[in-house]
Amino acid sequence: MKKLFFVLCAMNVVLSGQAQEAERKVAYDNYVKYSTLATTVKDAEKEVSIKKYREGFNKSPYRYAQLANEMKKSSQECLALLGEDGQFTDLASQEKRIVDEKILLNKGELQREVIAPVVSEAIDRLWKIADAYRLGQMKEKEALADKFYKAIIRYGNLETGRNNTAPRFHASCFLIPTAAVNIYFSLLKQMDEVEAGKSKNPLQKDACVLLKELALQSWTQPFRNDATDNNVAQIERFRNHVWWVGGNALAYRSLLPTAFMYKSIPMIDLLSEVCQRGISQTSQATYNESFWIEGFTADGAGWGHGKQSLVWGYPIDGGNNALKMLVMLKGSPWEKKLIPENKETLINFFRGGSWYHYKGYELPCLGRGSFYMKGGSGTIPSLGLAESLMNDWKTSFTDSEQKEIEQFIQEAKTKVINMPQFEGGAYSGTRWFFNNDDLMKKNPDYHIMVNMASSRCDGIESAPDFADAYNFFDCDGMTFFQRNGSEYKSVYGGWDITASPGVTAREGMDKIKPVTNWRGYNSKFNFAGAATSGGENAVAGFVFEKENASDKEGVNDKGNNKNANECIYGVQAHKAYFMQGDYLIALGAGVNNLRPEMEGTIRTTIDQTARENDVLVFENDSWQKVKPGVQSFFDKGQPVWVKQQDKFAYTVLPQYSKSAYYTCETKKADWIKMNVTNKSVKDLPSSVDIFRLWIDHGREVKNDTYGYVVYCGKENPTATLPFVVLQNDTSIQAVKSLDNKLYQAVFYDGNAVFNQQGVNVSVSNPCIVQIELKGNEYVATVQDPQMNKDLKQITVTINNKSLVFELPQGKLSGKPVVQKLSF
Repeated sequence: MKKLFFVLCAMNVVLSGQAQEAERKVAYDNYVKYSTLATTVKDAEKEVSIKKYREGFNKSPYRYAQLANEMKKSSQECLALLGEDGQFTDLASQEKRIVDEKILLNKGELQREVIAPVVSEAIDRLWKIADAYRLGQMKEKEALADKFYKAIIRYGNLETGRNNTAPRFHASCFLIPTAAVNIYFSLLKQMDEVEAGKSKNPLQKDACVLLKELALQSWTQPFRNDATDNNVAQIERFRNHVWWVGGNALAYRSLLPTAFMYKSIPMIDLLSEVCQRGISQTSQATYNESFWIEGFTADGAGWGHGKQSLVWGYPIDGGNNALKMLVMLKGSPWEKKLIPENKETLINFFRGGSWYHYKGYELPCLGRGSFYMKGGSGTIPSLGLAESLMNDWKTSFTDSEQKEIEQFIQEAKTKVINMPQFEGGAYSGTRWFFNNDDLMKKNPDYHIMVNMASSRCDGIESAPDFADAYNFFDCDGMTFFQRNGSEYKSVYGGWDITASPGVTAREGMDKIKPVTNWRGYNSKFNFAGAATSGGENAVAGFVFEKENASDKEGVNDKGNNKNANECIYGVQAHKAYFMQGDYLIALGAGVNNLRPEMEGTIRTTIDQTARENDVLVFENDSWQKVKPGVQSFFDKGQPVWVKQQDKFAYTVLPQYSKSAYYTCETKKADWIKMNVTNKSVKDLPSSVDIFRLWIDHGREVKNDTYGYVVYCGKENPTATLPFVVLQNDTSIQAVKSLDNKLYQAVFYDGNAVFNQQGVNVSVSNPCIVQIELKGNEYVATVQDPQMNKDLKQITVTINNKSLVFELPQGKLSGKPVVQKLSF
């Protein structure tokens, strides 16, 4: 074995003179270690099963779509480019550059940018040739000539000789191992002969070793630089690291076929356990003990790339592939049943996830691909997950659970999910996503999302090289109002991100430079929460000052954003939101510009949406078309209502907003600037029509306020506002309905006492409170916006009567607690 290692190094011309023997030895030693591990556990039944699975992978390649997606050349074209020395002739110049510039020694991005594409292209071509042999399209002598095996050795050595301190991610752990494992199983007869000691072709033997080393990278790369690098076949390998949980753990790696390639019972045992335990919930309070630190969250949403609200990527990918592997293991010694936690997690996700999709559209600005414009409306991404459950696991669920999932599937196919028989907060009404800082309202007529920020959550990642370039304000109180689901998506090409809806920020998008930031931006403060009992009413609030989440200690993948874009920082505000029937009232207090020396006024944007219909203003007792240009919200000192026909109506509260404006504008669209992948999308509009409304705080703002109202109903707003603002400062923000049936407040200070209009309220801790009349009884909802897991209860005293609210604990910490009042 040792001799083989040195032979392999010497054979590769590309590595001559600069072979990274230490790195190459690590790959070879891992191959020996896990080949040996496979022989340590004996089980006759499992060994028989392994043989059947190996034959299965020969007939049905794993992640077969990769070959079609990545390789457009035919097998004959690939073979024609392959020289007798095992080098693809058209890749020679790139290989020469690797040698001349000693890129294998590089510890930076050059390895990823130069070596990974060469090896990925070569190994996919070899897979194409091997697959043609497997399908009987090529004879063995034609496809599997010596040059074929030499190419496996050549490019395998190039990959395994790479510096492990340099970035080794997508190509090394996803693409290349998938190609390698499928080449192996395409040549299963030959590989079996090698492993039985019957092969007389030394190149074939060496190629078998290289294919196993490459496939093993699905388990070994990237290095975590912890104890699990010394033994990847342990449960901790798939825990507590962003690269080894959720979708990054199970969705894109060819783990299972590699385990069968090695005939490793311990590896297969481990994967069956990971798949079952991975379909579980994580949360803010249980982050350190939950099986995965990202994936499905206990509030019904999901995390990815840290604590980012990436509902439609990593959680589904991880869960889907866990289920697929468990299905593959059915009828084998590794078969697992769905346990109660698995089922609870999945149903909770169908309910919660339905809020992040409206009438065929994913919610805006909740992922690094929001500004990518390909495609129109579509079904909710969780539909496939639900269908797989009913196809493969139906009997695991009760009759009522089956009925719910089947109805979800039917409604999802129509792109409208209402599920009206369920109580408010399940599929419609209002809901607080306590692990993601999101308050939502959803009904058949409209959808509202308030995306807040706290120090507990990450922001949304930016990746200008291949995804969104301007995700700087997504979690700053971004507030979206949608009736058809596409109001924002259709105008992103002309968006001013410093005028994002609901956000208080310094104007000036031209001063912002796109950067790579894998953790996005959040707030410095640990205060964000909401109180709702699930019906049409809700209240939320948070304390905001922008922070770069990538500056936190222990964060991986920081990107190139450090000390960049100072203009986005230095704005403070206490921001609260009150949903009362069809009205949303937004209040701001403590608005400060901590960096007044910087250019740009501070403004709070009410909305920046597509102008699809006539925009009207209510003046002189009638609705009239708005005038061109920037218009003031004030007419003769009084605020006016402004509405877009068949959409939403807006006004400001004059006691809190001194300067407010609106305008209709046609803006030049630069879709590629927002997301570079838009260059592949045809017929994108060169300009967009935008309706924008905002409050101007000025440049040297200190302790300012704002207040605005959005009416979401289909009629016109009432002449008299049906609510009254009780208080708006940095200690309390409170609103009650005019009929006294609804009281809502955000208590930022546990020592603050509210005493107005005959209502005296004090609280034992900072909290958010809603008291509403439901039918003939009052219902109170209280939530801890600091999500203090050591806090067991909150006392709210109303007119000298104390009410004790026992707070949810464990994974439900942060969920609003609802109780009926006895008075």
